Amino acid sequence: MRINRTLGLALTAAVLAVAMTGCSNSASSTASSAASSEAASSVAASSEVAESEAAAASVVSTEDLDVNGTTYSADCYGEFTLSNGDTMKLWKVNGAYADLSALPMKGMAEEFPIEAEAEQIYVADVTSNGETTRQYLRTDKAGRNGTVSVKTFELGDAE
Repeated sequence: MRINRTLGLALTAAVLAVAMTGCSNSASSTASSAASSEAASSVAASSEVAESEAAAASVVSTEDLDVNGTTYSADCYGEFTLSNGDTMKLWKVNGAYADLSALPMKGMAEEFPIEAEAEQIYVADVTSNGETTRQYLRTDKAGRNGTVSVKTFELGDAE
């Protein structure tokens, strides 16, 4: 069982290292290759420490992102390959929920590659067949079963 857990942690570290591609290396970026090294070395550490480092390594960088005319600090989670083969570069936009939560919902997100946090705004650049489309995503309070749904919305004037 210990071997299976160690292999699972090694796989998690490898996936995190792959997911860390795709964020810009701007001056405001806080991630470095050290995060990848820490995730890989966590395999040899105790399971609690390894899981904590893996969670900390999920944010690849912090960048400034303009959304609806306002500049926010955004945590970049890197680029993910979706089940249909498309790729998604994903940011959590810090402090934007109060400003953008009144915008009308467009629909439900078909796929979301990370565990969503309640009352957050996410921005995703989805690339399909070489064409990239920016999507704006919102999570509201968790439902009765504790899960958070991810909804799409369009930018405009919040009322």
